[in-house]
Amino acid sequence: MKLNFSKEDFNKNKDNIMFNEDFVKNNFPNKRKENWKFTDLEKILNFKFKELSVYNKKNTITFNEKLQFDHYYLISINGNISKYNFGNGEKKFSSSSKFDTKDLLLKANKIHPFNNFTQDIKNDTLLAQNIAFADRGYNLELASSLSKPIVIYNIFKHDLENKFINISNEIKLLNSDITVIEYNIDYSNSSFFRSTFQIFDLNKSNLNYFIINKGSSKSYNYVRNKIKIDKSNYENYIFTSGTKFKKEDSEISLNSEDSSAKIMSAVFLKNDDHQEIQSTIRHKKPNCKSFQKIKNILKDGSKGIFQGKVHVSKEAQKTDAYQISKGLLLDQKSEFSTKPELEIYADDVKCSHGSTSGNIDEQAQYYLMSRGLSKKNATRLIVKGFLTDVISEIKNKDLKKIINSHLDDVINYEN
Repeated sequence: MKLNFSKEDFNKNKDNIMFNEDFVKNNFPNKRKENWKFTDLEKILNFKFKELSVYNKKNTITFNEKLQFDHYYLISINGNISKYNFGNGEKKFSSSSKFDTKDLLLKANKIHPFNNFTQDIKNDTLLAQNIAFADRGYNLELASSLSKPIVIYNIFKHDLENKFINISNEIKLLNSDITVIEYNIDYSNSSFFRSTFQIFDLNKSNLNYFIINKGSSKSYNYVRNKIKIDKSNYENYIFTSGTKFKKEDSEISLNSEDSSAKIMSAVFLKNDDHQEIQSTIRHKKPNCKSFQKIKNILKDGSKGIFQGKVHVSKEAQKTDAYQISKGLLLDQKSEFSTKPELEIYADDVKCSHGSTSGNIDEQAQYYLMSRGLSKKNATRLIVKGFLTDVISEIKNKDLKKIINSHLDDVINYEN
């Protein structure tokens, strides 16, 4: 499988300092790389695609399926922001658009946020490809709290078969408390590859970031996040059931005291779905906390993976770090793989990790059936209960309702 791009694509990007034609065309990651040992992307893409061509169209559509609660929003069509509303009515968005107030700035991201990370680029072929071709994304800067959540509607539509979409985003927060909901809807019925790179820069702020899928998608997705936390709190909730392939790779740096990071995930995988969460959390200063809870339900030969590394520097005394991953396997063909790591150089810390996987509790299933439930409904109740403690962490009632509806839609266990 090769990445195919036109002469126009090359000429448009040839001045990029990291651009090299041969390097960009080849070498998707494979299992020889430690971070990709459970997700051999080269093999997966070779099996699915003969070639991928860079997608550079800028589409617009009419979209009226907004969530039924009060919120601000951005509408992204195939990765390109087309409209937004921050309380002054819906406005069109283009590469020259800029929404600017005293406290909020939204603009097209013309400069790739990873351009200053030379070492990252050398070690990551996907990042090099993204920098070479990323032509869509946004830069959101906020210097005060928002009373309403921001919903980013990621809409995928039109013919995207065998396309390679590159997106780069950046969110900077100062003295802010906000909730962002990434809501993915795929109307394309296409197999395509989406490569997204994002920087989150938090300073004296709180960010709750939710990722929710509506319906199913045949898309293949790689997301890399670089998250810098200074006297701030970051919480990431992942509900990406329905996506054919996804790897979410987050590098989180706790750069000052009394900062925290949380990653929570609850997904139901089926029909050979493949999803991985990989995280590296670096505790650099004292009195910081990190918490990770990853839960997968798997059937139909699907594969779920969690690789979580916690690095505690010598200076980071009083660190509190915890990670747990659990897989519930509904058949013999599915697989749940975990690789937790602790690298600790401080001596006054509280760090732990755990991982379990297993099948449906037959005694619990029998008990529910003895109370009048069918085997199918008993199984659904156990499956939903397995994910409940992730949902219980969510404080916003509207969000909790949406996520419960999402899980009800995807949990469809057939005996």
